[in-house]
This record gives sequence, structure tokens and C-alpha cells, in this order.
Amino acid sequence: MGKNADKGKTHEGLRTRTPEPERAKADKANGSAKKQQDSDEVEALRAELAERRGGISLRQAPITTLRLFSISAVEYIVYCLRAVLTSLLTWCVAVPLLALYLATKFSLAPELFEPPQCGSRPGALLWQVELAVQEAAWWMILGILSSVGFGTGLHSGMMFLFPHVLQVVTAAESCKTTTGLISWYQHPCKLDCSTTSGPLDGSTVTFWNLFSLVTVQCMLWGFGTAVGELPPYLVSKAARLSGSTDDEFAQEMEDAKTKTDLFNRMKLWTVNFTEKHGFLGIFLLASWPNAAFDMCGMCCGYLLMPFWTFFIATAMGKGLVKVNGQAMVFTNLFGSDAFKVMLRGIDSLNSAVKSATSHDFDLAGKISGLRSKLLAKFQEQSRFSPAKLFEGGDDKLDLGEIEKLYASSEDASTVANRVLSHWDADGDKVISLAEAQQAASRTDGKTSLSAFDPGAPTSLLKMAWELFIVGLVLFFVVSIMNQMAAQKQQEYDEAEIEELKKKSAKKK
Repeated sequence: MGKNADKGKTHEGLRTRTPEPERAKADKANGSAKKQQDSDEVEALRAELAERRGGISLRQAPITTLRLFSISAVEYIVYCLRAVLTSLLTWCVAVPLLALYLATKFSLAPELFEPPQCGSRPGALLWQVELAVQEAAWWMILGILSSVGFGTGLHSGMMFLFPHVLQVVTAAESCKTTTGLISWYQHPCKLDCSTTSGPLDGSTVTFWNLFSLVTVQCMLWGFGTAVGELPPYLVSKAARLSGSTDDEFAQEMEDAKTKTDLFNRMKLWTVNFTEKHGFLGIFLLASWPNAAFDMCGMCCGYLLMPFWTFFIATAMGKGLVKVNGQAMVFTNLFGSDAFKVMLRGIDSLNSAVKSATSHDFDLAGKISGLRSKLLAKFQEQSRFSPAKLFEGGDDKLDLGEIEKLYASSEDASTVANRVLSHWDADGDKVISLAEAQQAASRTDGKTSLSAFDPGAPTSLLKMAWELFIVGLVLFFVVSIMNQMAAQKQQEYDEAEIEELKKKSAKKK
């Protein structure tokens, strides 16, 4: 009886106990359900935070956006300062060189910084080094200003570089030689015929000699434009690294395929071309005056292209190919002898077209007219010291002399009257050197005929265009602030998500 009872218990116990394989399956199912629940909570929180983050903008949440932007900007400045101050390069190279430079210039050997005397002696060795650094910085900064800002940059090529090329070419033709002619923009003896030597018969004023006088400045400016293309790349790359996914990028491209406007077509073509050709594609896109190159930078950043791949290709395209091509064109255009050679080729082309169509298009005459207008425009932009206006011996400019300065203008008399009334501070009907100095720029101490002219009364069209440009700049600034604020908020959101994940792991 007892044995039977024990057997019953045993049998009953075996009958009610869950087999081990089934228990393992149940535990696994429970664990999977718990894990799925935790994953759902994380994804729900992620979606909620992303929705909130979509409302971060100066328009919808100005205070929050400004606060996040300020935090992000201060952190970035602190990061850069820390990187500079903790770098061995700073303390082992930069600081000793700066100390040595200051000590040499002001105490140890100031004679090594003696400036030149035009026509008699060149500048001392370290003065020339100092000039080279200033010259490089000047053109590179102008290049950066030309391309930075998502297409809203300063037109420094039209304002500074190409007028400089015109000045160099016209000075060489005036001096009848290129030997010894100084073309550095910051040099006090710039384009002074007293520094030249050799035969003064024009035999050295050739295309290649003229080109060699301007190519270094042009390439420095070109490399500056390459640096100015970095912001679109860096902003786009930061946005991608901060949380954008391949699915979002693919969706954006799909949307572009369904639209027919020019912007989306260019975006699609640029992305496809860049993806297909990589380094070579960027180099080719940068090797011509491409107004849409900002889009290429944004595309490369979004595709997470390595920094040096993008920058080297851009620098080679803009700093070597594009700008030297422009220098060749303008050297040919500004040089009278080179332009005559070009006109002979155009005449031959015009004769061939005339034979084929029986119509004379007068290509040479039209191009000569365009050249005259372009030369007049660049001549107005050419930079010079205000003292150069008084080199004839007179210490004042009257209305007639001012009118001669603007002789190439369509309405020289109106322009001269406008200039005189604007700069004649004491009302004596003439402009003195002191009054002319007021037109000089604070950056280089020079002015131009264009800057000297206060301009005609502003038209509504001009005001609308200027407002449009200001709007583009403001849009760029606002978009950067919104982007930086959203990225900072995303850092906070990711920290909150990680905290939820840790709590879920502890419950397990």
C-alpha cells in the first residue's frame, strides 16, 4: 500500500512536472517577448524625440534653438582652442617661431626687414618672406570669401583678381618689358617700371611671360576658393553622421527622380556623377566655373566621402585647372598682341561661317566691342593708392580732371559731377588728397574708380536684387543655426535613449 502510494506520488509528480525542453522554450519565448517590449519602448521613445526635434527652428522655437545653438557654438570654440593649446605643434613650432620672428624684427636684426627702394635696391630677405606670407593670406582669404556661403559669396574674382591681371598686362605693355616687373599685389613697388631691366622693346611681353606674372596669385586665390567649399561638405557630413540613414537618402533621391524642376535634376545628376566617378568626378566638377558646386560638396558630405579625397580633388580642380584656365583667357583678352592673334583666328572662323551661310556675322567686331566694355569695367575695378591720382603734380582734382578719369564711361560728365559732390567735403569744388583718402579701403589702403563713384540713385531692381542676396545669406545663417541646434538636441536625445536601454538591461 505504501509502495503503491509512493508510486502514485511519483507518478503524479512526473505527471505534473514540465519537461525540460518545453520549459526552455517557454523561457526563451518570454525572453523574446520582453526583449521585443524593450525594443518597442526604445523605438517609441526614439520616434517621439525625433518628432519633437523636428520642431526645433528659429521660427517655431526661437529661445530653445538659440540656447542649443549657443551651447553647440561655445563647445566647438572650446574644442578648437583646446586642440590648439594642447598641440605639441603649437608649443614646439608655432610659439617659438612667433617669438623668434618678433625678436628678430624688433630687436635682434631689424635690418633684415628693411623695405625696398623702388629702382635702387630690393627688400631685405625676411621682408620678402613677410611679404610672401601677407600676399598668400590676402589672395587665399579673397578666394574663401568668393566661394563660402552656399553660393552667396563675395565676387572677389571680379573685384580684385581679374582687375589685377588687367593691371599687370597693361603695365607690362606700358613698360615694354616683363623682366623685373613686380606683380605682387602687396608690394610697394608693384608694376613700377623703374624696377625693370633688359631690352625695352616689347620682345619679352609674350603670352607666357605675362601668364607667369599672374599665375601664382591666381592659384592662391583658387586654393582659397577650394577652402571656401568646405562648409557645405562639412555641414552635410555632420548631418549624416548625426543620425540620417541610407533609407532617408534613398528616399530623397527617389523624390528627386519624380520631380522635373531644374534643381532636382541637377541634384540627381550631381549625386549620380559623384557616386560613379568619386575623386575624378569631383576634380572634373571643380575644374570649370560651376555655380552649382555647393551641391557637389553637400552630396560628398552626405555620402561620407573622406575629407582628403574631397578637398584634394577640389583644390586641384579649382586651384590648378580652373583658375589657370581663367588666367589664360584674361591674359589673352587683356593683352593687345595676344588679342590680335586671337582675332585672326576668329576672322578665319567668321570667313568659314560666311562661306557656309552667305551671312557675315562680324564676329571680330562684336568680340572687340565686348572686350572694350569688359576692359572698361575691369579698369574701374582696378585697385590703386589714392595718391596715384595726384602723380601729375597737382594736389587737387577739379571737375575736368575727374571727367578724364571716367572717360571710358558712357556718361562721364554725370559720373564726374556725382564723384565731386560726394567727396568734396569742404565745398571748394575740388577734391584734395585728404578727401580722396576717405575712399581708401581699410583692408589694403587702396581704392578704385568704381569705389570712388558713389553710384547712381538706387533703382528698385537693384534694391530687389540686394534684398535677394541678403535673404540668401540670412537663409544660410538661419539654416546653420537650426542645424547645429538640432544636432545638439539629438546628442541629448541619444543620451536619453541610452539611459532607457540601461534601465531595461538592469530589469533583466
